[in-house]
Amino acid sequence: MRDRIAPAETAAGIIKDGMTVFFSGYTACGYPKLIGGELVRRKKAGEKLKISLTAGAQVGQDVSEALAEADLLDRCTPLIESKTLARRANAGQVHYVEQQMAKLPRLLRSGKLGHIDVAVVEAIGVTADGGVIPSNSVGMTPAFLEAADQVIVELNLAQPEALRGLHDVYLPAAPPNARPIPLISVKERIGVPYIKVDPAKIRYIVESNVVEEESTEAPKDSFFKSITDNLLGFLEHEAKRNWRGRLFPIQTGFGNLTNAFLIALGESRFSDLEFFCGGVSEGHVRLMERGKVKAVSAGSLKLSPHVAEKLRSDPKLFHDLMVLRNTEICNGAETVSRLGVIAINTGIEVDIYGNLNASHITGSRVVNGLGGGANFAQNALLSVVVIPSAAKGGDISSVVPMVSHHDIIEHDVDVLITENGIADLRGLDELERARAIIDTCAHPSYRDALNQYLQKAVAAGGGHHPVCLPEALHWHERLRETGSMRQK
Repeated sequence: MRDRIAPAETAAGIIKDGMTVFFSGYTACGYPKLIGGELVRRKKAGEKLKISLTAGAQVGQDVSEALAEADLLDRCTPLIESKTLARRANAGQVHYVEQQMAKLPRLLRSGKLGHIDVAVVEAIGVTADGGVIPSNSVGMTPAFLEAADQVIVELNLAQPEALRGLHDVYLPAAPPNARPIPLISVKERIGVPYIKVDPAKIRYIVESNVVEEESTEAPKDSFFKSITDNLLGFLEHEAKRNWRGRLFPIQTGFGNLTNAFLIALGESRFSDLEFFCGGVSEGHVRLMERGKVKAVSAGSLKLSPHVAEKLRSDPKLFHDLMVLRNTEICNGAETVSRLGVIAINTGIEVDIYGNLNASHITGSRVVNGLGGGANFAQNALLSVVVIPSAAKGGDISSVVPMVSHHDIIEHDVDVLITENGIADLRGLDELERARAIIDTCAHPSYRDALNQYLQKAVAAGGGHHPVCLPEALHWHERLRETGSMRQK
């Protein structure tokens, strides 16, 4: 493979206007750092160049922002990392195809993502027979390398060598040849530690030396502690009542609320924790260091400075406890269901019946996209949504009569938790769900208004799922007009 080493400029030259290109990257980890910059340079030099970009989930802020600012993207899927890209998608200047992670393999096989002309993947090694050893994510990369006509490998020498061996790549066969996925425990290995690629497809190998680091801040908002106290209290009760005192594998997302939960888990009585996630971050690693973790399975590992240093100084900790997998496994309905995952998701707003909007502001403006939350919620042993009851200093109620955009439907939400309380929605009908959410989880300053709305909805037509259509989205209209949902 050494004769295929080339400068980034040469390698990027095979990407032409109108092509469909794949970039590796899952939760903005393990994405190519150099090829995108070469495309930007060519575009700024006046070349006619636009591509359709599909990523394993999303590439990093630095690359995606540069691509968006250069107006290089005609289409993109499935997630957005860049604020400029989100702005262009909201303005209709980019065809953004939002998609659940678990459905991407199916769409790829159907051809609806387009013919993949070039796949660009970050790696830490390439074997003599074409095996690509990915860096700190796997995600959708194996399926796209299989589908692509040509492959560019960015060999990032700055990525920790200790990542080698963490990966477990297993591609299930497509219907009608599909067979059960033979995974029965979180840490079990069922595949190989590299991605099999036809060597003839690897056109270029580009050496890079770009550090990928993720900063992590401890959450400062006091209500986060109230939310995590409520969440841990509920899990404690559920574990004693139904699970013999232990927790099943946990799925978490990212953000300050997740960070607060992971910190709280470290102070809790729980041990032998297992995580089955799309991605893991510094909070999970600190739990590993404290001896609180039994196993971690994920599609990516975020490399904060602390995580990168720990990976170099104590690789055994990671190799004993962690496995990095491809999307078909870490987001698979079959594996999530079989392992009895506890899904913990959050979002922008939730309505009085439990429907969750996790991706769009006032229904229209996409922020980052859906990702894998809905798939976890639908297939989990227990689906929990945690969310602050209000935002913007109380001007926005996070509990509303009707969500302005649906991402996770009420039937896939078992428990709702805010800083005010816990609404266990299992076994409740629609009105019982609404009353539990309003009385337990809504912000006190909005409870009367929500109860008044519910009474209007019942009086206006009743039915199994009472909705007063003229009033349902009036809260969002008031927010647009006045900057607040508060009633005058």
